Amino acid sequence: MTPSDIPASPMPVRYSRETRWLHWITALLVLEQFVVGQVGWHLMDRTAPLRPWLVATHTSLGVLLAAVFVTRIAWGLTGGRAIRFPVVSVQDRIARGVHLLLYVLLGGEIALGYMARWSTGHPVMAFGVPINAPFAAMPHATHVFFSRLHHWDAWLLLWVALFHAGAGFYHLLFCRDRVFQRMLP
Repeated sequence: MTPSDIPASPMPVRYSRETRWLHWITALLVLEQFVVGQVGWHLMDRTAPLRPWLVATHTSLGVLLAAVFVTRIAWGLTGGRAIRFPVVSVQDRIARGVHLLLYVLLGGEIALGYMARWSTGHPVMAFGVPINAPFAAMPHATHVFFSRLHHWDAWLLLWVALFHAGAGFYHLLFCRDRVFQRMLP
């Protein structure tokens, strides 16, 4: 039997169930984190009674998002995400670049969130469990620096994620090439 006698395996229709779950959980958590972060830190009075709940929600679900992010990285690196769609066009290269940018921005956002909290000398609280800082409190200016980077990275992440979602809907509504369906349940 020669290699040309072996039937070609058909192109997969969609990503694995695990990959799709990790994608949608990440998307929901990123959206939730953005909304809660904006409401809790920028739109609500710092003395509002709901603020401690918003802070606890943001930090707890931020730690959950970090765990999902690390799981996604491990899933991709260990071959768990075995389905790989070919990169054959400029559009495919742009899509890969946007995915890489999303990973970099999300990883940066998570790291900046930890640094913003830890720079105050306080632990990150995840569902009531403290994750202590690996270093002492830093000057207030350092905390402000990390907090501002965390804020602006969140906005950049949101815009790139919206571009990503828009590209998916473009494929669904105009190209009709089933790219969007790869990530549907």
